Amino acid sequence: MTSSATNPRTDPRSFCGDAWRLIEQLADGDEITACYRVLDARRLDAKNGKPYLKLGLGDRSGTIDGFVWEDVERWEPLCPADSVVGVRGRVGSYQERLQVRVHWIEPLRPEPADLERLLPTSPRPRERMEAELDALIGSVSEPGLRRLLQRCLGRGTELGRAFRVHPAAKRNHHAYLCGLLEHSVSVATGCHALAEHYRRQGAEVDRDLLVTGALLHDFGKLRELRGLPASGYTDEGQLLGHIVLGIQMVTREAAAVTELPESRLLLLQHLIASHQGRPEWDSPRVPQLREALILHYMDDLDAKLNQAAALLSGVPAGEWTTYDRTLARAFFRPSALAASDDVEPVSSEEARDLVFDLFRG
Repeated sequence: MTSSATNPRTDPRSFCGDAWRLIEQLADGDEITACYRVLDARRLDAKNGKPYLKLGLGDRSGTIDGFVWEDVERWEPLCPADSVVGVRGRVGSYQERLQVRVHWIEPLRPEPADLERLLPTSPRPRERMEAELDALIGSVSEPGLRRLLQRCLGRGTELGRAFRVHPAAKRNHHAYLCGLLEHSVSVATGCHALAEHYRRQGAEVDRDLLVTGALLHDFGKLRELRGLPASGYTDEGQLLGHIVLGIQMVTREAAAVTELPESRLLLLQHLIASHQGRPEWDSPRVPQLREALILHYMDDLDAKLNQAAALLSGVPAGEWTTYDRTLARAFFRPSALAASDDVEPVSSEEARDLVFDLFRG
């Protein structure tokens, strides 16, 4: 048999053919040919002293452990963490958990279209989120800020294309394909609604500045986090963080926007610099503008609600989630109340459309 190191297959679909099944579709006893991300790879010793490989494998539907018991020296170099591999093997069960006994490993180079099978992805349709992003950009009436957003996030720019598929974090909130798009659009939509609310209360809220800051507050994560399908932080992400990187990136793009005065850029830079809210949360400055305060709390709320939703996913009514250390609590899922026959409920999509229509009005 020819080694995959000397005869690599670069296309996951040519390796798997029609047999490519997701982890959630596997069952005990299945013979599989599939493509996975390598989340981690460890060489261990069995009780008899013989080495074996334990692989953490994942796709958009979940994770599964893979074990290589033979020819460890041959296969170990082919499956470093964050790589994408083709796997042939047999699914078994141990302590009521599925695992894969791996017989063959093939290093692969996925195409962009393959990422939606390999990576967890946003539950919201990407096309819908991109339409909302475009609407938000178009709703900014100030020419300089709108032009800056088009340079940074426009469909036809390299930065804009990357922004639309990037994760928002390595873990915790929106840590999946299109997570940065989902989070940024959600924060900007919430900021828009809050700006309109407080303006009706008589507050002087700069809506254009706030929405621009909301869309760009995590822009630096394009450089802080590695490009997909890898995970983790880049060197500059570790050394500088996404806030410093985001200010650098926005400042660089703003240099080509002649319509944007330095005074307006400074306010936008402050929104990015202060959006984490507190020095102990790695925020260089605390919010010192009304718009910066709104952005901080909307960003924090959206991140925490996303984490809570992930914890509550799959938890039956009347049950508690596991304790989450980052949120320092568990969550309870109450039983749903029966709908009243006297009131016709509005769907979540209809409610979103009501807010979304504000952009046009």
